Amino acid sequence: MIIAMFLWASSFVSAKVLALYINEHELVTYRYLITTLTMAPVLWALKISFRIDIMSFIIATISAVLLVAYTKLFFLGTEASAANFGGALITTLMPIIVYVILVFSGKKRPKLKDWFALMLGIIGVSIMINIWQYNIDEVFTNATVLLVWAALSFALLSIATSYNEKVNPLVFSFYIYIVATALNSIFFFEMVNGSILVMDKYFWLNMILMSVGSTTFATTIYFIGMQKLGAKGTVYTFLVPFFVILLGVVFLGEVIHLNTVLGSVLTITALLVINNVKLSDFKL
Repeated sequence: MIIAMFLWASSFVSAKVLALYINEHELVTYRYLITTLTMAPVLWALKISFRIDIMSFIIATISAVLLVAYTKLFFLGTEASAANFGGALITTLMPIIVYVILVFSGKKRPKLKDWFALMLGIIGVSIMINIWQYNIDEVFTNATVLLVWAALSFALLSIATSYNEKVNPLVFSFYIYIVATALNSIFFFEMVNGSILVMDKYFWLNMILMSVGSTTFATTIYFIGMQKLGAKGTVYTFLVPFFVILLGVVFLGEVIHLNTVLGSVLTITALLVINNVKLSDFKL
């Protein structure tokens, strides 16, 4: 899950680059088509059956619709804002939305410890990105609204995928991606800058990283984690802002400041608290 979150964080950086080449409709089709094509041989090599029952396919279809919505909202929101701001806002709000939905649906009894951990995570992320540098006008921009809706879409997606209990998570993810590709290609796809076959190496590097690294591997691992851990698995997304900042240092030449270290400590502490993890539980 930690490696998956690192690769998921890379998608926020790649989105900034890909926005120079394609629009959100093209991104969804290309991204999940490549993901589908790379997952198929993996399932075949592992000798995993592609069979799926009707109810699981319905859940996969609902999940695909939510995935398409999330991807477009995330892409547009990240295009209009800083990558670290988008990554922090989405991944901080998403587990909170999941928790609130579960509370109001009666499937979760609120605990003071969990609320404390979520608030600690918010504070940690806020410190990491220097939230105080944004004024009230910047908070309620179009980008922020898009990112909030993206967080809601992925929260609902996380809950939907947790209902899959019969089908192998890899097969379930495969059908989510193939349905997402089909739905977007039929109803939304439009080519605005020509064929991707003539795009340069920077486009393909980021497209492959987003499709194979961030999706085929990372999102699939996340879905597996959601099935194994339940909604609690969403707290791992608190690590994403930390990784986004690290990637910014490596690829954008940014400097790590004290607030980054302090925010990271608070965020990881929140992750440990909400999962009831003790330091003594870690074994080499």
